[in-house]
Formats: sequence, structure tokens, C-alpha cells
Amino acid sequence: MGSGVNDRLDVLDAPAPAAWSTTEDRALVEQRVRLYLNALGVHDPHETEVLVRRVIERVEFRATLGQLGEPLEVAIEETHRLLDRWLVAELGLESDPDRISAARAAVLGGHVPGWTQRWAGLSEESLADSIRAVRFQAVPERAPLTMEPNPIRLCCHHLLRRFLARVGRWLWMRGRHSAATEVQA
Repeated sequence: MGSGVNDRLDVLDAPAPAAWSTTEDRALVEQRVRLYLNALGVHDPHETEVLVRRVIERVEFRATLGQLGEPLEVAIEETHRLLDRWLVAELGLESDPDRISAARAAVLGGHVPGWTQRWAGLSEESLADSIRAVRFQAVPERAPLTMEPNPIRLCCHHLLRRFLARVGRWLWMRGRHSAATEVQA
């Protein structure tokens, strides 16, 4: 079985820069993306540099569009987008979420050797057959359940009924009391 996603993601808990304003901010985000890629299974320094450069280009592009937000969060989003786009292109998928999730599980689970090199664009060998051979099922089989009907009980409806019943009793008792006094008179 493969090594899978490493449990070294706690290094990402340190606060990220609030803006993409200085070269120090950029260097910090680049370092954190390197650590994240390493946790995903990208260990070769050349592959890491290629992927970090692509991620940073996407982050800079979003910054020019005014859609940056938190730079580290955007960098992580772009890392996942790059991975998903590569899987869609590699497998010829049509954005089928279940198949993309299964392919992502296959590569991140460590079941496809050499996938990081192919993802970085440093290998010409297609891994589509290897990824498909793993055959992960992304989600459990659909099993819809039947639900018993639940009657709607409106609180105000019952409140109104109780109020009218009390008013009716009060009027009945009052009518009875006044009728009794008329009979005595």
C-alpha cells in the first residue's frame, strides 16, 4: 500500500500573511506551498519547484483580478485546482465529480507510482491506465431511504384552538350563571 497523504499538515497552522504586498509575504506563501506539496507526496525538489511556480502564477493572476483574499488559502485552492485539472486532462474526464474524487484518492493514496513527475509535466508517460486500475469508489452506492410522513403541527393553530375553547367555556359558564340568576328572580 502507498504512503498516502502525510500527517505533517500541522506546519500549516501558523498564521499566514494578510496580503500579497511584500516579497516576504510571497516567500512565506511559497514556503508553505512547498510544505503542503510535500505533505501531498511531492518529494522531488525539481517537481516541487515546477508546481510551486505554477501555483504562484495562479495566485498572482487572481491578485491582478482583485480576487486574492487570503494568499495562503488561495494558494491551497489553486494547488487543488491544478491537481484536478491534471486528473481531468490525464483521464479525459468530463468533470464527473465521483470519478475525479476516485482518481484523486488513487494518486494521493500513493497507489500510482510516478504521478508527481507526470503532474509536474516532467514525464511523457501516461498514467491514465494505472490510475483507472486502482478502481476506488468515490462514494458509497446510492441508497435512498423512505421517510415516514411527519404531520405539521403549527403552534399557533393549537394555541388558537385552546384560546377559543377557554373563551367558549367562560361564555358558557357566564351564560349559565346569568340564566340561573334570572330563574331565581
